[in-house]
Amino acid sequence: MNKTGKYLVAIVGRPNVGKSTLFNRLVGSRQAILSEIPGTTRDVLFGNVVWDKTSFTIADTAGIETEVQTDLEKDILAQTQLAIDSADLILFLADAKTGLQPDDKAAAELIRKLSKPVILVINKAEGTKYDQLVYEFHQLGLGEPQLISAIQGRGIGDILDELIKKLKKVRKVGKVTKLAKDAKPIIRVSILGRPNVGKSTLFNQLIGSKRALVSNQPGTTRDVLTGRITGEDADIEITDTAGLRRPGKIGKGIEYFSSLRALRSLQDVDIALLLMEADEGVIAQDMKVTQMILAADKGLILVINKWDAVEKDDKLMAEYERYLAQKFPFVPWAPRVYVSALTGQRADKIITTIKTVWHSMNQKIPTKQLNQIISSAIAAKLPKGPRKIPKIYFSSVKRVSPPTITLKVNYPEEIHFSYLRYLEKKVREHYPLIGAPIRWEIVKSSNKTE
Repeated sequence: MNKTGKYLVAIVGRPNVGKSTLFNRLVGSRQAILSEIPGTTRDVLFGNVVWDKTSFTIADTAGIETEVQTDLEKDILAQTQLAIDSADLILFLADAKTGLQPDDKAAAELIRKLSKPVILVINKAEGTKYDQLVYEFHQLGLGEPQLISAIQGRGIGDILDELIKKLKKVRKVGKVTKLAKDAKPIIRVSILGRPNVGKSTLFNQLIGSKRALVSNQPGTTRDVLTGRITGEDADIEITDTAGLRRPGKIGKGIEYFSSLRALRSLQDVDIALLLMEADEGVIAQDMKVTQMILAADKGLILVINKWDAVEKDDKLMAEYERYLAQKFPFVPWAPRVYVSALTGQRADKIITTIKTVWHSMNQKIPTKQLNQIISSAIAAKLPKGPRKIPKIYFSSVKRVSPPTITLKVNYPEEIHFSYLRYLEKKVREHYPLIGAPIRWEIVKSSNKTE
C-alpha cells in the first residue's frame, strides 16, 4: 500500500469544470478518466503529490449537483460530501469559459459553512482574454480567484505554492493545544481492525452509550466517531473507525475513503487498539495493520474480542498466548487484553491498559541509567559493521511519545538494525515500556578521539 500524504486536499466544484484534468496534472498521471460528459467521475479518486518537500493526498471528487434524484446520484453526492468533510484544504474549481453559474454559488455556499481553508481556482483560462473574469467570481466569497489552465499547466506552480503555505498553517493550528499546568492530559486512542470484528460494539461499551451504529453487515462504519471517557488523572478520547480490508479488497468510493480515514486517524492518536476475533484467529491483514501502527510510531494494544464464544479449558489461555507470540514476534512488548465487546466482559481492563501504555509512551529513561544499560550490552556483544567496527559513545532519550533513543556513533552507517533489536531487548529488561515502540536515532559523533 502506498504511503499517503500527511494532509488531504479535495478538488470540488460543479460537474465538468476540469477537476479530473487538474487532478491528473497534480499527480502526474492520467489516473482519472477525462470526458466532456458531466458526471464522468463517479468515485472519489486519490493520488499523492509532493511539492516543496511537503507531501499531501489529493482527492478528485464527483461534481457537486444541486438536484439529485437517483440512488446512484445520492451515493455520488455522499462520497463527495465525505471527501469535503475530511479534507484539510479545498481546491474549489470553476470554469472561466462558462463564467459564474448558479451551481457554482450553491456549491460555494456549502463550502463556506465548513470553515475550511479554500483556494478558489478558475480553470480553462487559456490566454489572457479571461483575466477580467476574476472579478465576477469574487461573489462566491471564497477569497481571491486564481486563474489556471490545468490542460496547459498555466498557474499550477502558483497554486501549489499557495496550497503548501495554507497546509503548513493547518499544522501550526493543530499544535497550538498546550495544556495548562493543572489540566488533565487527553489520551487519544483509535480502534482499528478488519470489518465486522466488533469495533463499534466495543466503542459503545467503552464510552457507555449507543453512539456508533452496530450491525452484522461488514462495513457499516464509514465515518470516524469520537467519544470521551472522563477520568480523575486523564481523559481518554476514543475513535471508532471503518474496517480495514486488504488493499486488493478495498473498492473505490466510500469504502476506500473510509479506509483512508481510518489510516489517517493514526496521525491524531497516541495509542491504537488492534481488535481481532478469538475464534477466527490472526490473519495476514492483522499483521499488516500492526505494521501500519508501528510505522506511525503509535502505542499498541492487542485486543482479542469474542473471548466468551471460545470453549475454554485450563490450557487455553497459555496456548493462545503462545499462538499470539508466534504470530506477532516483532511486538513482544504489546499487551494483550481478552474481552467480550458484546457483554462488556473485561472492557475495564482495556482502560487500565491504555493508561499503562500512555505512561510507557511518555517515560523518559534517565541518561545515566541508559548509558549503563547500553555499555553493559556492548561489553557483552560488540557491534560489527560490514566495513568498519562502529563505536557507540553516548546514548540519551531526548523525546518521548514514543521514547526515542539517540546513539552517538563514529560510523552510524555501520550499525545494523539487528543490533538495534539486541539493544532494545536489553533496554526493555530494565524498562519494559509496555505497549510503547522504541525509536532509534543514530547520529554522527563529534568525538575527537575516534
